Amino acid sequence: MSPGLSYVVVRSHAMMADLLTPEQMRALADGESLEVFVEQLVDTPYGEISIATDGDTSIALEKVFYQKFIERMKGIVDLAPTEVGDFLLSYYYLRFEVINLKRIIRGKYSSIPTSQIVESIIPITPYKVESYEEIMEGETFQEAVRRLEGTPYESLISSLALSEKYDALWPVEIALSYLSAREIFKSLERLPQSDRGLVRRIVQAEADVENFLVAAKQRSSRESAHSPEEMFPATFGIGLDILSEVMASDDLRTVIQGLNPPYNEILAPLYEGDVALIRSRLRQHIYDIAKRGRAVDDFGFNVVMAYLIFSEIEKDDLVGIAWGKTQGIAAEDILKYLAIPFFI
Repeated sequence: MSPGLSYVVVRSHAMMADLLTPEQMRALADGESLEVFVEQLVDTPYGEISIATDGDTSIALEKVFYQKFIERMKGIVDLAPTEVGDFLLSYYYLRFEVINLKRIIRGKYSSIPTSQIVESIIPITPYKVESYEEIMEGETFQEAVRRLEGTPYESLISSLALSEKYDALWPVEIALSYLSAREIFKSLERLPQSDRGLVRRIVQAEADVENFLVAAKQRSSRESAHSPEEMFPATFGIGLDILSEVMASDDLRTVIQGLNPPYNEILAPLYEGDVALIRSRLRQHIYDIAKRGRAVDDFGFNVVMAYLIFSEIEKDDLVGIAWGKTQGIAAEDILKYLAIPFFI
C-alpha cells in the first residue's frame, strides 16, 4: 500500500466516527414532524440547516444532504493518491450525472414543467455534458435525448427507435444504465486488480435488480416483439434466461423464490408491488457488501470505499426521512424503508 493511500485509509477510519449511528437514524425517523427532524440534525455533523420556505421542502433537504456527501467525497479525493482520487471523482460524478439525466428525461416524458425538473437536479457541476439547462430546453424527451449528440452519452440517441417502437421510456433508461455501468467498469482499470471487486459487486447488484424490475413491467404487455436480448445489453447474476421467464410468467412469486440469495429477499416486496422497499433492501445489501469488503481488507482501498458507501446510504436514508416527514407518513412506516437502522 502506497504512503498516500495509507494516510487516506487512516482518515477514512477516523471520519467513520462522524457518520450517524443506527440509533441516531431511528431517533430522526421517530421525530413527530419535519420541523423536529431539522432541529434534531443540529446535534449531528449536519448542524443547523437553513432551507427556503417556498417550493418542495423535501427536495431542498435532498440537495443539502447531497451537498454534504459531495463535500465528504471531495475531502477524500483531496487526500487520496491520484489514481484513487481520479477513480472516485469519475465514479460519483458519473453516478450523479446519470441520475440528473434520468430526471430530465423522465420529466420531459411525463410533461413535467421545466421549473420542477430544474428543482430536482442534484447540485453538481455538469460532468460529461456542458449544461443540463440546454438539455432541458428540448420540448420533448426525444429532443432532450438528441441534445446529447456530441457528448459521451450520444449512444442513447440510437435507443430512441426502440422507445418509439414500444411507446415507452425504458429503452432509453436501460441504455443509460448500461452506459453508466460500462464506464464505471472502464474507470476501475485505474485501480489495482485487487481493489476492483467491491465496486464491481455493487454495480452488478444494482444492474441485476433494475433489469428484473424492467422485465417485470413487461409482463402486462405480452408483446412477442420484446426479446430479452433486445432489451438487456448486459446481465450479471440474473441472466437472460431468468429475465425471459419473468416476462412470460403469470406467477412472479415462484420466479423470485427460485432466485439465489440475496435476490430472492431483495425482490420479494414485488409480490405487493412495493418497489420502494426493494430499493431499500438493495441499499441494505450494498451496505453489507461494503461492510464485508472492509472486514476482508481493513487497511486498504476497501476502507475508503466503505466510508463513502456508508456516507451515501446515510444520505439516502436522510432523504427518505425528509420526504416521509413532508408527506406526513408515520415514523414506523418511514423506518421500514431505511437501511442504516437495520445494521445495529
